[in-house]
Amino acid sequence: MKEQALDVAQAARPHLKRAIAGIVVALASLIAASTLEIANRSLASFGIAALIVISGVIAVRAIANAVRSAEDSLGEKRGTPLTFFVQLIGYSVVALMAFSVIGLRIRGLLLGGAVTGVVIGIAAQQTVGNFFAGIVLLVVRPFKLGDYLVMRSGPLGGEYEGVVTDMGLFYVNLATKAGPVALPNSGVLASAIGPGARAPEDNEDEDKPDETQQDPGPEQGGPQRPK
Repeated sequence: MKEQALDVAQAARPHLKRAIAGIVVALASLIAASTLEIANRSLASFGIAALIVISGVIAVRAIANAVRSAEDSLGEKRGTPLTFFVQLIGYSVVALMAFSVIGLRIRGLLLGGAVTGVVIGIAAQQTVGNFFAGIVLLVVRPFKLGDYLVMRSGPLGGEYEGVVTDMGLFYVNLATKAGPVALPNSGVLASAIGPGARAPEDNEDEDKPDETQQDPGPEQGGPQRPK
């Protein structure tokens, strides 16, 4: 257990060093902006906001890479739910810090973002549906990378069988006998998953004896049938 912890720390150490450096630069920029009392929406405020965004993005990516490398060192292949949430929270914090330096009102941004979100949601229902379905799959994790699956549902257009090679926010990649295939997350979420997902008639056909093979009659040397 101790050796495993050391391996995890060693794998994440270089990424954590970059993350700490990015966090220090972003916080120092934010403190400098508040201490110097820089005017809102001035050239200096935009420059400091850009520095916060650059250093913050570097820090968030480094933390996400540290989490990913720790999972790889543990030998776990369960998709990237934790990495995704680290990036989501980190980028949100960086955006709020940059907006506070520039002087943008969060209330107005939220109102405008809500209206824009409704318009975009109506225009891209399938994309938004795949995005939220991908979040559900990454959190619930009914399967993981490397699993051999049988999926069947109407939205997918039938049955798919193969090995899961990747789980993203929009598609699940499956390696089938016919070749690789990318399945939309919304269809995967609505499908039946597991060995029991096969069609009942397929299972019955496997168990049913072949009726074309009949017992040989007396002409072929078989036993005589009673009259």
